Amino acid sequence: MQEILLAIVLGIAIGLLNLLSYKIKAGLNKFSTVCLCTMLFCLGAKIGCDDALLAKLGTLGLQAGAVAFGAVCGSVALVFLVTKFIARPADVEAEDGDAG
Repeated sequence: MQEILLAIVLGIAIGLLNLLSYKIKAGLNKFSTVCLCTMLFCLGAKIGCDDALLAKLGTLGLQAGAVAFGAVCGSVALVFLVTKFIARPADVEAEDGDAG
């Protein structure tokens, strides 16, 4: 677990310091997409091989759907609150830039 957190922190630091060229970033984007698809495929294969899990898939699927629905609703609500009370519209920022 420490290795994963270290890799994430290191990646964030490299991104913040802008140490990679655009070409490398584009390649990393494609690479991460391939890795994500491979991981999801492996996860699906593992679930397909587990007979006990497949027997409970109806119940687990309903619970997972409820959790996913709640996560989406919470995300939408949070984005709404942030844009309404915290974020400034782009036209206001453009007017502030012209006034200076």
